[in-house]
Amino acid sequence: MKKFYSNKSTESQQTGEITTSETKSQPRIRKKWLLIALAAGSGLLSILSNSGVGVWPLAWVAWIPLLLALKEVNTWKSAFLLGYVNGLIQYLGTLYWIALLAPFAETGNIFTNWLTTGTGYLVMSGYLSIYPAVFCLVVLLTYQRQRSHSIDFIPRSLAIFQLAAVWTGLEWVSEWMMSGFPWISLGYTQWQNLPSIQIASIFGVHGVSFVLMLFNVLLATLFDSNWQVRVRATIPPFSVVCASLIFGWIVLTQPAKATHQVKIGLVPGNIPQSEKWNPQNFKSIFQRYLSLLEKACSTQLDIETENLKGESQPVSSQNLDFLTLPETAFSSPIFSGGANVYVHQLQQLLEEQETNLLTGVPHYVYESQEGKPKPVRKAYNTVFLLDSEGKKLGAYSKIHLVPFGEYTPFADVLPDLIQLPTGFSPGRGYETFPIPNWPELRMGVAICFESSFPDLVRQFVLEGADLLGILTNDAWFENTPAPLQHFAMTPFRAVENRVPVFRCANGGISCIIDQFGRQVTPTIWPNDKASVLVHQLPLIAGANPTLSTRWGNWFPILCFLLSVVLVAVQVKSRGIETSSARSVALL
Repeated sequence: MKKFYSNKSTESQQTGEITTSETKSQPRIRKKWLLIALAAGSGLLSILSNSGVGVWPLAWVAWIPLLLALKEVNTWKSAFLLGYVNGLIQYLGTLYWIALLAPFAETGNIFTNWLTTGTGYLVMSGYLSIYPAVFCLVVLLTYQRQRSHSIDFIPRSLAIFQLAAVWTGLEWVSEWMMSGFPWISLGYTQWQNLPSIQIASIFGVHGVSFVLMLFNVLLATLFDSNWQVRVRATIPPFSVVCASLIFGWIVLTQPAKATHQVKIGLVPGNIPQSEKWNPQNFKSIFQRYLSLLEKACSTQLDIETENLKGESQPVSSQNLDFLTLPETAFSSPIFSGGANVYVHQLQQLLEEQETNLLTGVPHYVYESQEGKPKPVRKAYNTVFLLDSEGKKLGAYSKIHLVPFGEYTPFADVLPDLIQLPTGFSPGRGYETFPIPNWPELRMGVAICFESSFPDLVRQFVLEGADLLGILTNDAWFENTPAPLQHFAMTPFRAVENRVPVFRCANGGISCIIDQFGRQVTPTIWPNDKASVLVHQLPLIAGANPTLSTRWGNWFPILCFLLSVVLVAVQVKSRGIETSSARSVALL
């Protein structure tokens, strides 16, 4: 009996110990989920600040919850998890339109359509989430260094700059890694905040991302315990943020200069994607574009001048320098063969209106290939410039194609991976066009996805472009945030190069942006099927290229290299400290 009670007592004690352990673990579990919620909250704020929603002030504070959560973790696994959760929330909520492209996948049936686009959506979101996860690993390393050392405000202040540089460097890597997808860089959230984006002429869009992350990190630093250190540490980064905004305000007060006045007509058409590529609709779509071109030639310009009596009057739209249609406006390669009825009708219209035409169209070329007896037909996504007689003044073929949209990666190795209705070949060089009626002026035209790559667009300016154009077909995205996300990049391409940009988008946003990122014309929205826009645009011939134009991505590359060096030093230093601590323990 005595032994029994003794055993019972022991069992009770053991049970009590287990109960106590469970009780102690409950706060840890709650804390874990609280930290995950903070990381997810940062992801939600990032979604709201994104250009698809447009609450841009949230980008200045969106990362604070995640940074605060990282102050409470001690393991690499936990930091990576928080960063990955943040990235998944952000990208799943921002890029869901990828999955909605299923009706246009054309893989054979609706099931495989959704399987293809849904898988692409999940894979893309999962891949992009790696970047904020890696960023969080560096944040943890920095916080650990701060906790293990008694440091003054100067190293702590440098740590704020370091974390902003790490984020900027990772953005640049995502821009070219795996073909590149710079769709939602942090800086693009500020496309409406004109003072903040003017530094892009020096540092590019990644410079704006740097300032935004710098501000987030310095605000998170203010939550440290030692208020004297934290306040002093934030003064240098806060000064940089203020300086960037002051620079923007000063630039925007400068008067715009012009040496030429170019008359442009935009005719986006806004043909639904479900109609656009149906061969049965080609004739009716062609006639619709002809009527819209005629309408543009008879439309008054959206600006006014004063007559001799001091009264305002609209400027005539007669003799437009050129009209422009969007990417692949004509789904059939009408310029690839000889004369045909469609080319003849275009020539007739251009002669009657005494104007020129810039248009996107598929183009077929038969090229000889080594090892093949007969020439091989290659398809190009091309833009042609036609003069008033219908003759070709120039052509440019898209260089950076959309993976799985315009070509299949590794198609030679895995030819049956995805069955695409059409595969395009990349163009071979950056071609610029003469601006009709102004022989001293030239323009470069980026096609759709190309406009998201700053380094690609600047090549046109280096080739002498005084004006940039973006021809795109955004009808793929229908009623999703994607057209607005795509448009948000346009002001940055203008500011980076200090060159005006006209944008003609089928199913997207069409307008003209000046060299300061300001929209100078009304907007043609995706649902405006009958709208045209004509505008007299002031241009500067041979303007000096900006630092961003001359040196491209110099700033994010510098950030990346400095980040690698600093992180390597921190890791090495941490290893030495760990070895020393172990030696002391052994003694």
